Amino acid sequence: METDRHYFFEGLFIIVFCVAAAIFAVWLGNPGRQDDVLYRIHFADSVSGLTVGDSVKYQGIDVGTVKSMIIDPDNPRRVQVDVRLRKETPVMADTTASLTMKGITGVVYIELNGGAPAAQTLLAATPQDEIPEIRSEKTGLNAMLDQLPKLVVKFSVVVDKFSAIEDQMKKVMTNVGGLTDKVKENPSLLLRRPKENNDAARR
Repeated sequence: METDRHYFFEGLFIIVFCVAAAIFAVWLGNPGRQDDVLYRIHFADSVSGLTVGDSVKYQGIDVGTVKSMIIDPDNPRRVQVDVRLRKETPVMADTTASLTMKGITGVVYIELNGGAPAAQTLLAATPQDEIPEIRSEKTGLNAMLDQLPKLVVKFSVVVDKFSAIEDQMKKVMTNVGGLTDKVKENPSLLLRRPKENNDAARR
């Protein structure tokens, strides 16, 4: 009798464990909630570092996850990213998406910005049979790289101006050094009038 009871509890434990494992697997395979909304973003920049399942944040708050990433079928120079966001996320028609790096760890996530309170919601502005699309904007890193050539030119101009000033300073120091040597040779130059000193310095 004890043996039968032992086998019963052992079998019950195995059944409960298998059911829990199955529920957990389904939960991992289908993250999010039933009322989550699917949005689409097209990035013209590289999405290196971003992976499926990464966070989507709105003003720094987690509001969803990345569902899929593929090369845009209509434009191979863009990346098509689908994200699932919570239904209550205030995505407006003027909301934009950008790639953001978290600290120096290399972890990349999508950051949603903007959205005027008076603007129409993106869901309301999108036809029912289409996936609402959030406009993308250049990331801070890529924008900085785009400005790098201009910064290099400006830096070169500054360096050239500094070099010109440095040359002028060297000439002044050379003249001062020459005048100092003459005064050492003939201290009486200091006792002459300014005009006489100038004439002596020119000699």
